[in-house]
Amino acid sequence: MTGYEKIAILLTELGAEASEKILHILKLSPAEMNKISKQILSLGSYNPRNLFHVQRETSVLEEVREYGQLRGIYREVAPQNGGFLMVDDKIEALKREIPKTPEDVANVLRGWLDS
Repeated sequence: MTGYEKIAILLTELGAEASEKILHILKLSPAEMNKISKQILSLGSYNPRNLFHVQRETSVLEEVREYGQLRGIYREVAPQNGGFLMVDDKIEALKREIPKTPEDVANVLRGWLDS
């Protein structure tokens, strides 16, 4: 998966408000913004019953989570009931945390563009 594909997936998952903050921090060139826009359009609509869509989303969010854990930005919180967090719960928790640290997310995206 290219950096532009990862960025398109992450931005669509985060929603407009968080995405705008992150893109503002990145200060992308018009050509970079155009590539991201094209990737977003090529994603089409998300289908939670489509295994490919789910795996693609999970892969991108896991990469962001790992980056955050390595840098002390994100940490897993144990569930209230003492059980295990399901993958869906981890993804939802991550999606809630990412907009709180747009600078850090912008760093991840910049790394994807530079790779």
